Amino acid sequence: MVLPPISENAQNTDDSQNKPANVAIVCPLKHLPTNLSAIMKRKGINGVWINDYKLSEKDNSLEECELVIIYPNTPSNIEQRRELGKFLQTVQRKGISILLLSHDKSLANFIVLENDTLKSHVQFANPDAPSEEIWGRICSMLDYSPIFVRIDRYLGQLEQWAFSLNRRFEELHQELRLAWRVQQDFLPKKLPDNENLMFSALYRPATWVSGDIYDIFQLDEDNIGFYIADVVGHGVAAGLMTLFAKRALMTKEITENGYRLLTADEALMNLNAHLCSLELPEHQFMTACYGIINKHSRKVSFARGGHPHPILLTPDGQTTQLIVDGALLGVMEDMTFPTYEFTLEKGSKLIIFTDGLEQEFPNGNDGEEALMRKLSEMAKMSAKQITDSINGFLDCKESSLHPDDDITVIVIEAK
Repeated sequence: MVLPPISENAQNTDDSQNKPANVAIVCPLKHLPTNLSAIMKRKGINGVWINDYKLSEKDNSLEECELVIIYPNTPSNIEQRRELGKFLQTVQRKGISILLLSHDKSLANFIVLENDTLKSHVQFANPDAPSEEIWGRICSMLDYSPIFVRIDRYLGQLEQWAFSLNRRFEELHQELRLAWRVQQDFLPKKLPDNENLMFSALYRPATWVSGDIYDIFQLDEDNIGFYIADVVGHGVAAGLMTLFAKRALMTKEITENGYRLLTADEALMNLNAHLCSLELPEHQFMTACYGIINKHSRKVSFARGGHPHPILLTPDGQTTQLIVDGALLGVMEDMTFPTYEFTLEKGSKLIIFTDGLEQEFPNGNDGEEALMRKLSEMAKMSAKQITDSINGFLDCKESSLHPDDDITVIVIEAK
């Protein structure tokens, strides 16, 4: 069977495709083998014979080539193999297809591999094959050569895009680490402690930046303030809102004679008013629970806005939700937040948490019962032991590395 010229065999009828293909035959012999001589007479190619590996690099004879056919015979010494290797790599760098006519498969060691395999535009063939078989190979490689060139170009572009994306991701990673450090600086460095009360806290962001924030701080000589705020959602936007919440929460009012502690409901009303005044387009709502506890009498007063109800844990293992009304913060400006008051008896603990904790205790669609049972088992533990136990429980869950929500817990224990 005699194959037609390349121009007739090509699928694309563009004028550029009808032009004879530029093919270089590299054969460092005095005479071309018979099968290659027949190839040079084909009308479908502009063939050039190169019999010196070094010559092609000096005179740029490969610049216009679409295919290089290499007939190295058998390199007789190390120097010839070295020259052949350099030549093969030069052709590859130029992005030219290679047809290597040799029985010596070790020559593949000179070719740069992709994923441990030869590139699709580098092929081996039997050097003793008939000219028609070699011509078929040439036609096939020339037809698909433009596709390989485009693939290489697109892969190069993809590599550049991947490099740019990786660099951008690394920059974002560093920015998130910085945001995490800033947010950590807004958390209490040391919790208050005295002969009547003990405090402990657990803080587990779902991502680098958390939508939760908490604080436990000395209000005056007799009272300690505590709060948890949880911005709807999590991530950078929610994290920015937590910093606003910390700055906007007012706990004291300056008077002519000094100051006055704001009650829990007044503090939440002011915070809600500040949040509504921002008129944020994305409706950044938040839940919060703010309370005050007297160090001597252990009297507690707190108010909540859309936050999970605090839980009272007694020494005998009884758990009680302290239910008091309070709407989500940031919805309406003129909202009131009733205050709940009680005395924390010796050995009892007040547990305040964000809704991320409930989600880790599923019981149908409600995790409250499962959470209450778990806390009941911790009745004899100290405040620190309770937060450590909850932290260990969360670490053992399958979702511990990729939690759905931020988790924050405050435990107040009456000694």
